[in-house]
Amino acid sequence: MITILLVDDQPELLEITRIYLEKEGDITVETASSAEEAFKKLREKKYDAVVSDYNMPEMDGIEFLDEFMKQAIDKPFIIFTGKSREEMVIRALNAGADFYLQKSGDPVSQFAELRNMVNQAVMRKRVEDALIRSEINHRNIVEAIEDSIYLVDKNCRYLFMNAYHQQRLGIRDKNYVGRHYREFHTPEESERFARAVHESIESETSIQDEYSTNGRWFIRRLSPVRNETLERVFAVTVISAETTGRKQVEEALRVTDENYRILVEATQDSIYTVDPKGRYLFMNGHHKQRLGLNDDDYHQRSYGDFHTPEENRVFSDSVRHVIETKSSHEDTYTRNERMFLRRMYPVFGSSKATVDAITVISLEITGR
Repeated sequence: MITILLVDDQPELLEITRIYLEKEGDITVETASSAEEAFKKLREKKYDAVVSDYNMPEMDGIEFLDEFMKQAIDKPFIIFTGKSREEMVIRALNAGADFYLQKSGDPVSQFAELRNMVNQAVMRKRVEDALIRSEINHRNIVEAIEDSIYLVDKNCRYLFMNAYHQQRLGIRDKNYVGRHYREFHTPEESERFARAVHESIESETSIQDEYSTNGRWFIRRLSPVRNETLERVFAVTVISAETTGRKQVEEALRVTDENYRILVEATQDSIYTVDPKGRYLFMNGHHKQRLGLNDDDYHQRSYGDFHTPEENRVFSDSVRHVIETKSSHEDTYTRNERMFLRRMYPVFGSSKATVDAITVISLEITGR
């Protein structure tokens, strides 16, 4: 939705313009009968754009625009007026107006053109603001992150490095532009890095490289930087993170995962995980056997694909109960004259506030 402030000293024109601009439902119009009233409203509320008449008493449209710019109100400004002299158009655009439209001719096409100008100006402004926010956020992230981020040319000379990488290399004067990678690394490390840079540039793709130095492990991703005008890759961006602690954790997790996998696959109970919509994310060998599956072609297939509508309804109700209560649930059910006990457990997301999946352990209790 776009909200604009329409300024004109003629009430009938304000109303007509408002009706035409609002008829599609994507623009909301508030009005002011003078520049003074407009400034009061601008102080009280945020608007996406201002549309102003030129010929107004006390302060005309150009004077209004001049003051608007002096107050650094960073919003699109469109002059919509009956004045059509060339010097008036030049004055308006030089003063900072985004568009200038004359009130003349067919009202339908005239207001359609005004709507188009409003949409163009607002969308352009929103894109500019998004790019500025993106650049600020990007710079803040690059400097705040505790990973090395740097840019090198095809000859492995530094073009940029963030504060963390400067600290890692022991650079204090920030005089690093043009210095070679080999000045800070061993010949073996420099040769390995040069090969990776060459591969990224030649293939024009990102590559990942894991390496160790002085008993510490690192993983880096090299991404080519392409100049579309010259149609060639001229540099490589590198993000390098230490993974020594992660390596130790990964090894411990690998052992744990292997033990877990053996346990899950050896059990004679069905163990499976579904998403909140009841689509399978994982199932052990026993459950695949129970459903008559010979391979892993079950991902994203629904519980309802393998069960009756009534069984699916009961299962869906239980899943919904686990999600809503964020607690485990237990029920029993009968299938093909066999009785089963089913326990369902919530799997929380990283925020611990939402249930991302449900793990189910289903065991037959027919003979128990």
